[in-house]
Amino acid sequence: MSQSTSQTISQIINTPSNKKTLEEWLNSDNIHLRYQCLLRDYGLDTLVHDKDVAIRMKMAELGKKLDALIHDENKYVRAEVARQGYGLDRLVDDKEALVRATVAQQGYGLEKLLNDKSEMVRTVVAERGYKLNLALFDESCLVRKEVAKQGYGLDWLVKDKHEQVRLEVARQGYGLDKLVNDKSWVVRAVVAQQGYSLDTLIHDSSAGVRKAVAKQGYGLDILIRDKDARVRKSVADQGYGLNVLMNDENFLVRMAVAKQKYGLDVLVNDEDGYVRAYALENMDISTRMKTNP
Repeated sequence: MSQSTSQTISQIINTPSNKKTLEEWLNSDNIHLRYQCLLRDYGLDTLVHDKDVAIRMKMAELGKKLDALIHDENKYVRAEVARQGYGLDRLVDDKEALVRATVAQQGYGLEKLLNDKSEMVRTVVAERGYKLNLALFDESCLVRKEVAKQGYGLDWLVKDKHEQVRLEVARQGYGLDKLVNDKSWVVRAVVAQQGYSLDTLIHDSSAGVRKAVAKQGYGLDILIRDKDARVRKSVADQGYGLNVLMNDENFLVRMAVAKQKYGLDVLVNDEDGYVRAYALENMDISTRMKTNP
C-alpha cells in the first residue's frame, strides 16, 4: 500500500464516513479502499462479486453473504465458506477436493468422505480419528501415515511398505527394536531421535543417522572424528570439542564453532570469508572494536 493511500484511509477512518465517499471507494480500482467498504458493511451486494478473490475470501471469513459465496467460482472462497460451517450439506459434494477436505475438517459428512476419491480428503477424515480401522488399509501412504500419527494400528503399520508410514510409527516410539534395522536411513534416524540403540546407530553407514546420534549428545568423542562434515558440525552444535573443531577442514564446521562463540579471536581471521563474517557477528561490541579499530 502506498503512503498516499495509507494517508487517505487514515483520514477517512478518523472522520465521519459519508455515503458519497464510500461509493467512490466501492467503485475504486484500489483493493484497500474496497476492503474498507467491506469492514463498514457498505456495498456488500457489490463486493460479493468483487473481481479480487481476496475480498470475497475476507467476506466469507467475516461470515457475510455466505448464501451467495457458497456458489462462488473460486474454490478458496467456497472453502472459507465451509470453514464457517455454512452449507456443509451442499459443499460435501463440491467438485474440488480442497473444499471437501475443509468440510471434513468441520467433522461433517465423514461417513461419505471416508471413501472420497481424493487422498487429501481421506487424510483429513483420518485426522478426525474416524473409522481408523478402515483407514488403516487405505491405498494412500498419506492416509496410513495419519493413522499411525493417531497411534492406531502400529503393530500392523510397523511393517508398512512405505518409509513415511514406518517413520511415523518410529516417532510414536513403537517397534524400535525392528525399525533400528530398517532399510531406510530416514527411519533409522528417527529411531536415533528417540534415543534408542545409540550404541549401534553411532556406527550406521548413513551420515544422516550418525548426525541424529550426535544431536542426542551421544558418542561425541567418537563422532568428532567422523568422516562426514555434517556429523562433525552436529558435534560442534552440541558445544563439544570446539578447541579441535575450530581447526576443522570444513568451513561449515568452523562456522558452527563460531556460533558457539568459541575461538572468535582466531576465526575472525579465518581463510573463509563466511567464517570471518560469522565470527565478527558473534563478537561482543568491545571485542569487535578492538578487532576493527
